[in-house]
Amino acid sequence: MIYCVDYAGKSITFSGDIDARGLPALRSIAQNSDLLVFNCPVLDPPGSPEVLYSLHTPPHAIGEVAQDAGVHRLLLSHLSPATEEMRDAVLKSIHQNYIGPVSFAEDKMRVSVAGGDED
Repeated sequence: MIYCVDYAGKSITFSGDIDARGLPALRSIAQNSDLLVFNCPVLDPPGSPEVLYSLHTPPHAIGEVAQDAGVHRLLLSHLSPATEEMRDAVLKSIHQNYIGPVSFAEDKMRVSVAGGDED
């Protein structure tokens, strides 16, 4: 599932659980989004169980998609204990391709698309 919401001159794209087959559609839908919310429950291979890569996108590919789509900010959601524990490695992997800001979603987090600040 992929949703894009455009409102008041801003664009937010939400990705659900997406494997490699869904990435071309996500790249297209997320073009120039102000914010891309991307599920990140797996580590780069072989850091997570193999079966999970048929359901989810690893961090390295998330960075590629974000960069290719020209998104302005990336918010990682649907985090697993493994991605929570390996935040630095996840960020390093994403930043191999994506130069924009990356945040990890937290309960009750508020994100301002207008100013880019988080509350």
